[in-house]
Amino acid sequence: MDQSVNDLHVLPSSDALSGRRIDVVITGSIASVESVRFIRALRRLGADVTPWLSHGGSTFITPMAVTWAAGREAITGFSGSASHIATSNAVVIAPASSSILAKIARGMTDSHCTALVASALGQSKPVMILPAMHDSLKAAPAMQEHLAKISSWANVSILSAREEEGKQKFPEPEHLADQVAHIMNRPSRPKLPVLVTMGTTRGYIDDVRYISNYSSGKLGSLISEELYRKGYETTVVAGPSEHKPRLATSMRPVLTTTEMLHECEDASATGLSGAVFCASVLDYEPAEKSLGKLKSGHDNLTVSFKPTPKIIEKIDLAIQPKIGFKLEVGLSQEEAHAIAKSYIEKCKLTALLVNELSSVSDKKHKAIAFVKNQPPQTLTSKNEIAAFIAAHIATSH
Repeated sequence: MDQSVNDLHVLPSSDALSGRRIDVVITGSIASVESVRFIRALRRLGADVTPWLSHGGSTFITPMAVTWAAGREAITGFSGSASHIATSNAVVIAPASSSILAKIARGMTDSHCTALVASALGQSKPVMILPAMHDSLKAAPAMQEHLAKISSWANVSILSAREEEGKQKFPEPEHLADQVAHIMNRPSRPKLPVLVTMGTTRGYIDDVRYISNYSSGKLGSLISEELYRKGYETTVVAGPSEHKPRLATSMRPVLTTTEMLHECEDASATGLSGAVFCASVLDYEPAEKSLGKLKSGHDNLTVSFKPTPKIIEKIDLAIQPKIGFKLEVGLSQEEAHAIAKSYIEKCKLTALLVNELSSVSDKKHKAIAFVKNQPPQTLTSKNEIAAFIAAHIATSH
């Protein structure tokens, strides 16, 4: 069947969970109404999802709904095929009610869902749990004991709920899917983080006025998010921009080039497993900043400029992957090759992406990727660029 007309088909956004089989357990919480979107989000990352619906969960959402979301039949009870013996790569309980958490903590296997979780734990498979309930239920002494006990077990991760209106609510499903991908991919990645610079920087004329390059921050956000879901720890140094990553291990906001350099040097001092210099950094900034606000009414206002420090040159990663971006105007293919060769050597890069201004906007992005000793590769979208960078870093380790 043509996938474009198949209602069960999803459009992939990443291959972060490609080839992974995940059991999603849905229990008795009003938050289960988000499980359809969550299952679809996992599938967009490449996961093969099997939904497990508890008796309590079926009072809030139907087997038909989660069967549609997963593209496979929901499991609603025990069967003669011993389906409760975990064979997938991971189990995610989202949402997890107070009832199932109590049963898991006590080792009870009185339902297909609790038996599945026990089987996964017995095989040291990853089990991820999203508690979703009223704050008073979570704060109950018994529940606190249950959560502390379960959290202490190996291979168990407690996912972060969205705290609102006195309740532990389901987070944005796409964000939760990214968390799951990060947890599953993390063991195969280096311990040290990847540095990502993004956004732009400002050069202040006075306390009110500044000059700046333009950056929407969308590409930097997509790169950061893809690295995160691929299992990397990410240190994001973010200058002003419209878009920010929805998830990052560490987010360091900055305004000026000097602040960005300081944060990059600080991150580098403790060790990095790679760096992506995606920020649109000012090449020049005002030589002096006037205190307060310059008065209006001058016939002419002259501002002197000085060069800013070259952050990409100052951060030396030795043998680790180091990726830069270069934006040019009216660039021919021959000029792009020459610039790439020079810039890669000067800045000690493992890869450089050369952009032409007319091919770059918030909605489009075309770049030529240059990697040492490899033929150049043309990338035609921001998502393709993010995937290329994640793959380059992975193959460089």
